[in-house]
Amino acid sequence: MKLCIEIKLKICMVKILCLPQISVTDNIVDRRTRSPTILGDEGKISGPGRSARRRRLQTLNAAKMLHGATAENMTPAYAGLIAVLNESAPVSVLSDAIIKCAKFTKKVIPKIVKQEINIFEKSQTNFIRSVNILYRGGITSKQKYNSIRSSLTMGLDDAGVKRKHIEFMSNIPVPKLLSYKEVLKKINEIDIGDLHDVGETLCKGLKEEDMVDGKYRDLLKLLLKMAQFYLSANNYRKDKLNWFGKQEGTFKVAIGGDGAPFGKDDQALAWLVSFLNCGQRVCSSAENFLLIGANCSEDCEPVRRYVVLLERQMTEIEGKMFLVEIDGKEKFVSFQFELLPNDMKYLAFLGGELSISASYFSPFADINKKDIANTQENFGSKPQDKWHPWKYSQRLKVAAAVKEKKEEVSKTTLKPATKREKITSFISQKKSRQEFLPLVGKFIDRAKAEPLHLKNNAWQQWNSSVLMYSLSRSHLGECESISDVSPNSCFGKYYHTIRFNVKATRLAKKIRKWFAGDRTKNKPLEYRFTGKESRLFCHNFMYIVESLKTDEDQNVHTFKLHVFAYTGLNLRDSVSLFSRISMSSEQVQSLSQVCSNYFRATALFLKSTPTSWTIGHVVPVHAQQLQETLGLGLGINTMEGREAKHVTLAKFTNNAQYNNRWSQVFKHEYISLFWLRENGCDETVYKHTSNVYIPKRCFTHDFCYCGLPKDGNVEKCSFCSQHFQKLVSDCVLQGKTTLEAKEAIK
Repeated sequence: MKLCIEIKLKICMVKILCLPQISVTDNIVDRRTRSPTILGDEGKISGPGRSARRRRLQTLNAAKMLHGATAENMTPAYAGLIAVLNESAPVSVLSDAIIKCAKFTKKVIPKIVKQEINIFEKSQTNFIRSVNILYRGGITSKQKYNSIRSSLTMGLDDAGVKRKHIEFMSNIPVPKLLSYKEVLKKINEIDIGDLHDVGETLCKGLKEEDMVDGKYRDLLKLLLKMAQFYLSANNYRKDKLNWFGKQEGTFKVAIGGDGAPFGKDDQALAWLVSFLNCGQRVCSSAENFLLIGANCSEDCEPVRRYVVLLERQMTEIEGKMFLVEIDGKEKFVSFQFELLPNDMKYLAFLGGELSISASYFSPFADINKKDIANTQENFGSKPQDKWHPWKYSQRLKVAAAVKEKKEEVSKTTLKPATKREKITSFISQKKSRQEFLPLVGKFIDRAKAEPLHLKNNAWQQWNSSVLMYSLSRSHLGECESISDVSPNSCFGKYYHTIRFNVKATRLAKKIRKWFAGDRTKNKPLEYRFTGKESRLFCHNFMYIVESLKTDEDQNVHTFKLHVFAYTGLNLRDSVSLFSRISMSSEQVQSLSQVCSNYFRATALFLKSTPTSWTIGHVVPVHAQQLQETLGLGLGINTMEGREAKHVTLAKFTNNAQYNNRWSQVFKHEYISLFWLRENGCDETVYKHTSNVYIPKRCFTHDFCYCGLPKDGNVEKCSFCSQHFQKLVSDCVLQGKTTLEAKEAIK
């Protein structure tokens, strides 16, 4: 049966081949079967030239007849052949055949691909690609962008002489980015929303020298745009948003401002908004959105007016439901203003308070400077606590009384300085620090201690104490520069450790300049610690303490070194805990202990400051409150991401005209934080950095927990094993200098 079918098929095939203009005999069919056509390397039929031409001609004649082609119009024949190949030939056979045909590889394919490249270069995809390059790592300059564009598409020829387009196949160039001019033109067509002018709306009635240049967004519009972004493009991330047990769309908002360091003589202010729902990501500049930017100080009159306006908007927004469109569907969202991440200096301005130098110095508690070194009392909301949080109702009463007092004093002929002294004394008599009504209204009660500035200030003060000790233990004589100081002196070893062991090079440079200049004028070292120095000191503070030892040390000196070690160790552990975003209730308890240890040791043996008092008393309370309400640590209130955002904004100004700076900065920020990420260019990766302030070596057998090396068979290093360490610990535990400690340091 099978043989009969094959014979019939063969007969049909012969009949087709034997149509007019085609002469195919059974003998030819048999020979062709025994010697089938093979495609050669040059895209031609293999075999003798005459036979190959005959086969090609017969194939073409058959296609011509079957598809209605004529001598004048062969297109139908070619179309038929191509259609058969397209529908019947396997991809592997087609690719193997085409690659052997020079006409396809050198002419047909390049022509097709070039057309597609031209379409791609003008496409939205290439525009997004070009903008992504322009904004990668901060906006690039015109020269750098053109350099990148050229390096991606241009190279040298084979002789290495002339430049030519890079080709990834013969006659097929690499697609080019849009030109710088084309990119900017298209960027300017993107709608970034409405911007309000600070000069026009917030500077009415001010003198010309008090006028401010800047822009700001409407708070509600920005929040809705952020909500739309997080619920659509950003919600596809692996690190999902945290709704804190509430309905999806309930956003916890952090809002605050600070000076933006645009340059030595370039004063600027920036207020930023972020969602606490981001969790760990709130520490990134990419999750903090610009609300207002202006060329002014943090507390000038236009900013004061803006904060008053902002407070009204926050009051109107909070607790209400709003509709946003997500992927074509409407969804309800709401906003709660949870935190005001600002340092204590700026919180005083927002709260309408006196500065930190006032008698009642804390924006968080009714603590007087006279009690700043008190190691026996506590801060909290319980009746038995000595210090309590400020009550909003009391703030309003005091502010009203101060206003009346100012009116009374203004009628006198006293000097301005005397008038001011009477006002501050009156506020102090009221056991308050309140001078005006809080600019942010009731939201001032939601302010919490901010970790970044606390840790930086604390380590700065610790270093100042150590520096003064090293100077007092050194015989500097007539030394005028660091190079004149003996490397074996206490100060010489301190400086060497700072520069080469701790590797705080910027601090070392500042110390060199101070030593040769302001030191001779009895001026203290003025150096503002950053997060970098704080991290270096957390990792290496014990090397500094170790360097302070001399052969002339007596018990009192050794005791002092153990005070430095004890305060440094507890400060490091405090920083490690209160800088965390994820925090358990057990860690809150540990934080309370190490913070208390740090404060008590500082108050007893060094100098208690508003920073040390805040760490010792306020930080544990605020950390517990956030852990109970949000399930997060105090690190969620950090300004670290905001400080990083200021650096990004400063980069934006490098490519902006000064007289139109903020319009361009807002545009750059919108493109980088919204537009690019909505178009699939969100490549930010966030790293978990728990225990970053405690080096890994502290958990190994070869190092003590303090960070110094030790014998693996013992628990502590030689320094921590001394009995002075226990003396300091006992003093801290009792909150006073014990008799045993006094006896030891006689």
